[in-house]
Amino acid sequence: MLQSHKIKKKVGEVNMQGLTAVNQQHTTARYWAIIVTAGVGFFLSTLDTGIMNVALPTLGQTFHINVNVVAWTVTLYLLSLSSTIIVFGRISDRVGRMKVYSMGLAVFAIASILCGSALSVPQLILFRGLQGIGAAMLQATSAAIITTCIPKERQGAALGTLGMILGLGNVLGPSAGGLLLSFVGWRWIFWINIPICAMGLWGCYRIIRVTKEEVSRVPLNLVGNFLLGIAIFSLLYGLSADSLPGFPGMLPYCFFTLALIGYIMWDTRVTNPIVPLSLFRSGAFVVPILSQVVLGFATAIAFIVPAYYLEGVTHLMPWQVGLVNLAAPLGLVMLSGLSGKLVGSYGIIPSTLSGLGIMCIALFTLSTMQLDWHSITFGALLLFYGFGAGLFIPANLAAIMGSVGLELQGTIGSVQRMVHNIGLAVGTSTAALMIRLNSNSGLLAFRELWILAACTVLLALLAMASLHLFHWYCSRKI
Repeated sequence: MLQSHKIKKKVGEVNMQGLTAVNQQHTTARYWAIIVTAGVGFFLSTLDTGIMNVALPTLGQTFHINVNVVAWTVTLYLLSLSSTIIVFGRISDRVGRMKVYSMGLAVFAIASILCGSALSVPQLILFRGLQGIGAAMLQATSAAIITTCIPKERQGAALGTLGMILGLGNVLGPSAGGLLLSFVGWRWIFWINIPICAMGLWGCYRIIRVTKEEVSRVPLNLVGNFLLGIAIFSLLYGLSADSLPGFPGMLPYCFFTLALIGYIMWDTRVTNPIVPLSLFRSGAFVVPILSQVVLGFATAIAFIVPAYYLEGVTHLMPWQVGLVNLAAPLGLVMLSGLSGKLVGSYGIIPSTLSGLGIMCIALFTLSTMQLDWHSITFGALLLFYGFGAGLFIPANLAAIMGSVGLELQGTIGSVQRMVHNIGLAVGTSTAALMIRLNSNSGLLAFRELWILAACTVLLALLAMASLHLFHWYCSRKI
């Protein structure tokens, strides 16, 4: 009798272990489904950007129109994305991130169908604006889905995987664009998005069925969103149209200043501002947010300078320049996973400081560029820069998302993407302006741009190190 009881007990323990293992496998599979589904949005937006940059000359030839006009397909996309992303981040906190994300996939898919079916450039530009709105819904909620649906102990690895997917879109975009344009025509650079959107929508459907999202009753603050949207739209429009002479060139910046002042005055008086004003008194929020601007600024220069120099000065073929520019996103893909593991095991500090340090070394080394440098040297240094970005991005994203509670994850996720886009726009405008003004100065303009990018990253590194040192000192004093 006793022997029989022992046997039953052992059988019960084995069964419980089996059930536990099955539950763990099921949970892991669900987490991976969430990560991949959330990553589709980042992948789509970065893939689409890379493809469009390659496709502009082809579109100009197809429609027999100046490339500067066709470039508005990129400009309006960025303007609509950046000026509406805060609105959708705020809405997602109120109604659910997965709902807004799935709507974004649907809008992006519909806009892709319309873009591929466009009969004229004005139609294409208009549909690209709609696609930018879909991209805003996706970028506003991707990181928030991970930080609200995955436990904190697994978020570091999840954000690292998200960084890998982000870099993968940058890697595949130019090559995919070239292949599609060469073999199936320009319409497929948009229609290729449809099966990816369908995969994301299927993932959303499966996740919504088994996951209960926490939402907040935070007010939408439509006036604040509108003023901030006008400010961002005006700033980015001004940066994209900086060649306009005199007062017309200054008009967008006037609108930006007025809208920004109006936004600040409004949000200081309401009880539920878009971004809680108390956050701006916290270095744990301000330093990572400013570092995100620096990342966008430096990355824009890291992509533009090699293209101008290698094609305009050393006269490499465009496909060779494309291969060199792939080095930075490739490095990002390779190191993002490691950064996620470091964040999960050791916290944010090692990845942020080492990432900024590596980026700084790479940029200062590039500032010593010589005419006899081989393109492989540029590729190696850009790869090294990508290693630093791969370490930094997941850790800095975790720091930003961790600065607020679950009720504002959508809002803060959209803020970090918005400031990154602003950094990209400022970096692009600065690089184009300095190269144009110093077109006859040889290497000087390129070296100055590398030094400028390196100095901004160095400032971010010093600010981040000072913040962590201050926190360490306060903890020791307690």
